[in-house]
Amino acid sequence: MFMSSNQIDLNLLRVFLEVYRLNSITLAAEALDSTQPAVSGILKRLSKQLGQTLFIREGRGIAPTNVAVQLANDIGPLYVGVDNALDNLKSFDIQHPRTFNVFVTEPMMLLLQPLVDTDSTMGACRINFQLAPNAQTQLLEKLSRQQSDLAIDFGSVNHPSYQTKHFHRDQLIITCSEKHNIIQGEISLSQFYEAEHVRLKMRRTGVDGITAVSKIPLKERQIMADCDSIISGLALASNSNILCVAPRSMSLVYAPLFKLQALTLPFATHPLEHYMIWHKRTEKSKAHQWLRNKLFALITQKAI
Repeated sequence: MFMSSNQIDLNLLRVFLEVYRLNSITLAAEALDSTQPAVSGILKRLSKQLGQTLFIREGRGIAPTNVAVQLANDIGPLYVGVDNALDNLKSFDIQHPRTFNVFVTEPMMLLLQPLVDTDSTMGACRINFQLAPNAQTQLLEKLSRQQSDLAIDFGSVNHPSYQTKHFHRDQLIITCSEKHNIIQGEISLSQFYEAEHVRLKMRRTGVDGITAVSKIPLKERQIMADCDSIISGLALASNSNILCVAPRSMSLVYAPLFKLQALTLPFATHPLEHYMIWHKRTEKSKAHQWLRNKLFALITQKAI
């Protein structure tokens, strides 16, 4: 049996929840701006007060006991509710300086940054776009540790602690130099396979972008270069006979600058879907509501 709540220091529970959420004393100490010995000491005090073991050693890390899982499931939602209620009481004024950090893909950064720069209704607020981590686990961890306010990334997330909403739909096209010695105006399937290609990898999965969205199995292509950056791929295509895929939204801007042809792919593809992802603890925050609404308004304006 647990001790009565009036015998337990409730501040210890907040530290416990952070360790449970991150499954790491070290990461919890960083998130709480504390030290590893201090967090370990708090867990020992809480375990002693409860008369229960909360974490056990597992390899080089820790693992929660069944008691810890039960406790976290019982009190976790309550603490989130308290944080939301307190945050909701705080006013948000765009005339007070504040910088929001947003993880994005390269296409979203190139699409959204000019819209933010020219928006006259930002007040004293700034939005700082950063390329999203390669792995989804890293992205979610940074959102959980509040190192970023939200993310706009390929695909959705199925996790009870996060909210997702569809943000933007795009289509991949193929680009090549206006001076390409064979391809002019359109491209056939045989020309696609005979040409040399830049291979662009999806940052999250490491899968070739065009392979990820193609509705048909693709044959082996002649890969002349591997790129993580679409802009680098477009630059290579502009000065050679290499082909490079790109989102349609990017090609509309950069094809004229790089003197590229923007052509429809000779086979069917799935659309590129971007989703906005945020931690549920920020759901009712007035500042975060403003940020989400602002980004949706900007992308909607771009689509008109």
